[in-house]
Amino acid sequence: MERRKHSRFQQWNKAIIKSASGGDGILPLCPIDAYAWDLSIGGARVQSEERFPVGAIVRIHLELVRSREAVSIDGAVRWSRWNEKENIHEFGIEFQECSQTTLQAIMNNLYRETDRKAKDEQPRGSLGKGAV
Repeated sequence: MERRKHSRFQQWNKAIIKSASGGDGILPLCPIDAYAWDLSIGGARVQSEERFPVGAIVRIHLELVRSREAVSIDGAVRWSRWNEKENIHEFGIEFQECSQTTLQAIMNNLYRETDRKAKDEQPRGSLGKGAV
């Protein structure tokens, strides 16, 4: 049964995690290059070479691939795991309160009909080799 409040879109968006605070465990030194995918207006799944603990509050800068806009938004890490297949950390971020402008930019990126070529295409290279 689907527990999510918002529809998810599987598209790869470059991300930079600029700051973090709180949560149980050790927080990595920021900024961190990452990719956000499985994006919705309520949150995103993030892949990073660094692990972020559940409960951490992060500021994530997203380069939205379809609308070519950039937004920064705070979010809370809701789950975190090691992806054995991809050899990378994954975590779910639930976006916190965001401005109307940020929300509109995310909605434009997700719902506006534009070139969908990059929608499902995973970025080339790994995060450790300068892909971001």
